[in-house]
Amino acid sequence: MQLSKDNEGTSYPFWIIIDPAQNFKVNSDGIYNIASMITGIWFSREKAEAFLKQTRYNFGEHAKVFCASGNYSEDWVEFCKIIEKL
Repeated sequence: MQLSKDNEGTSYPFWIIIDPAQNFKVNSDGIYNIASMITGIWFSREKAEAFLKQTRYNFGEHAKVFCASGNYSEDWVEFCKIIEKL
């Protein structure tokens, strides 16, 4: 696994693509509408940015790569610790 040089200062980072539509308003489709605006996860910003660039046609013009922290997920922290040892 290649670690990103740009982890935005968060522990246990992961990256997603957020493609906002209608300011994330929940419509009649409910939470499924918001979930459809999120794609991922990636283990590095570089990989997420490359995927967005290669498949830009699948996303709206405002889609961006976003870094989030898995710090509050015990499962994610444990997973990261395991793969760091590999």
